[in-house]
Amino acid sequence: MLVSVYDNFVQASDRSIGKPSEERLDIATYGLASEIGSVVAAIKKRLLAEGGVEDWNHANEEIIEELGDVIWYCFSLARSANRKRPINIFALDIVNLKREIGADNARADRIRGVLDKSKRTEFLKAAKRFPKKTKSMAFEDYQRVAFLTARTEDRTLVEVCLAVLWQLSAQLFRRKLSPLERELNHALVDKSINDILGEIAWHIAALASIYKLQLSDIAQRNVEKVSHRLDRRHPTPHHDQRFPTSEQFPRRFEVAFVTFTKGRSRMYLDDRRLGDDLTDNAYDDDGYRYHDIMHLANVAKLGWSPVFRGLMGRKRKSVEVTDEVEDGARAKIVEEAVIKAIHSEGQRLAALRGYAPSSQPLRLFSKSSDITFRFLKLIRSFVSDLEVHKNRDWEWEEAILDGHKIFHLLRCEGQGTVIVDLDARSIVFKPEVCVCLDGRVAGLGSAFLECSLPGARGVSEDETAKFRSTAQRLAILDSLGMHQPTALDLETLQIKSIEGKGISVKATGSTQSAMWARKIVAFRTTIATTSSGSLHCMAIALADD
Repeated sequence: MLVSVYDNFVQASDRSIGKPSEERLDIATYGLASEIGSVVAAIKKRLLAEGGVEDWNHANEEIIEELGDVIWYCFSLARSANRKRPINIFALDIVNLKREIGADNARADRIRGVLDKSKRTEFLKAAKRFPKKTKSMAFEDYQRVAFLTARTEDRTLVEVCLAVLWQLSAQLFRRKLSPLERELNHALVDKSINDILGEIAWHIAALASIYKLQLSDIAQRNVEKVSHRLDRRHPTPHHDQRFPTSEQFPRRFEVAFVTFTKGRSRMYLDDRRLGDDLTDNAYDDDGYRYHDIMHLANVAKLGWSPVFRGLMGRKRKSVEVTDEVEDGARAKIVEEAVIKAIHSEGQRLAALRGYAPSSQPLRLFSKSSDITFRFLKLIRSFVSDLEVHKNRDWEWEEAILDGHKIFHLLRCEGQGTVIVDLDARSIVFKPEVCVCLDGRVAGLGSAFLECSLPGARGVSEDETAKFRSTAQRLAILDSLGMHQPTALDLETLQIKSIEGKGISVKATGSTQSAMWARKIVAFRTTIATTSSGSLHCMAIALADD
């Protein structure tokens, strides 16, 4: 791979571009230091694991991935630190190595003394011809030439690389120290960011060489990993598109969430109850009873949810093995485990930020940076043997972000309707709920309000609409046994007409308590106009038990 191609990719995938320069530097610095730590941890596990003595020089997937992440952050930091005049850290490091070896001092003499003479000569010749511009340079050009200057080999060199990478990571942070602290702390000397990046590049290239890896291959794997999350041009095809329509998820549907008593909710699809009653199953009210929204987000963004496929009667029974493996009990358990793991990670991040559970719901996963590549990798490990493993990281990211956004809205509103559109890959929330229910009558009420029709005695349509709304609220309150409501009682009701369906009712305070006491799910109202222009409203409160 050409260095210029990878450099362009890093620029295109760097989300910090556009932020203030100092913030960009901090993001890249902290990111690079973190990934160096991950490289050290990955190699440490390899060296110390059972059988590590025999297999220490065989890189696993984790090591390759972490090396790629370090390379990405090296390029990002090089761009952030050299905005006016981009530099090539590989070319710079070759220049520095040549100067170090050719210097006239005791250190250079010592280095020349331990370097293989033939390799030293080969390096000096290659350094003269080394390309200065990124455009024509391949990763292997640098890796091959730089490794000629290795002073140790094998496992000893691996451990040297890990130790020096830690030191270089610490040196990156010296710029964050105050002048006084830099003066008092001499454990590490000041170095330019560019020189540090060149040295980091050398030690990463050395590790790659020891593991018999090509830097180009590591960079290409990194491109694939990052693109898996950032390139959103090619969504994964629906997993059920080749099955009969009756075994596919409806491409557009709505699910209503109704709280019918304190701490208990229900879902309705096409005005029919969907699944069992929802509770938190926890000591604290953490809103987990609304976690089914995460399943719906999986449907919308991933085209996958064995749990909801079962609830909706859309199992793919026409293919026995698919029904058993993809839509069966084990797949459902995996999905529940994934959703619980995601929710727990959101709570962990909230706790790290100092949030303590309270009556005020907190938005989890409010930004994409809350979702690390490492966490996505963990989630994907849960589903490695299921069809959803084909989905890209960005689809998982959107499922988590949009799912938790609506989860938060549901907690705040206590009810709502979720619209899922698989073709648009979207999931949308609206606070209104209207369930056309043939349920048990839990209350009857009526109200009579003297008013006039629009145009009569100068009464406007807006004023008449207010009269109608007041009549509806009085009738609904009457159906709840609140026969002499106050003006404050009227304010506890929000009513909205849903075209073609009926009305959405949301209550607070004492009115909400009265609804919960009767486990009311929906209301129906009819309004008649008398010959004198007055309004007569009838209300029926409906429960579903």
